[in-house]
Amino acid sequence: MNKVQISLLVTCPNLDADGVADLTTKLRREILEADIDSVEPATAGKAPGGAKSDVPVAIGALVVTLSPTVVDSLMSVIASWLSRQPNDVVIEVDGHRFEGQVSKTQRDKLVAAYLRRLEIKS
Repeated sequence: MNKVQISLLVTCPNLDADGVADLTTKLRREILEADIDSVEPATAGKAPGGAKSDVPVAIGALVVTLSPTVVDSLMSVIASWLSRQPNDVVIEVDGHRFEGQVSKTQRDKLVAAYLRRLEIKS
């Protein structure tokens, strides 16, 4: 079965870059505990001259690679993680913005919309 990639972006106006990076690391760990192929930090274009790495990481951004059959599991992990965060934490899943509590209905709609998009592409 083909794998898909989903982009995640964690933001929080009341945290500095280190705080957002810490939240993102915790989310990544939780996602990896599910049946997900990979969760990697997203890159942020070209590194400035003198940087220690050639590939800069986008703070708060992750790229998840998974089978379409486990999209629902990923959304459950995200909803659970988000419910335990401060109210000002926002997560974007492929451009869909969620903050605070994510209801089962919201999660199910996102999963259905994402799976429809995958069917259209194939």
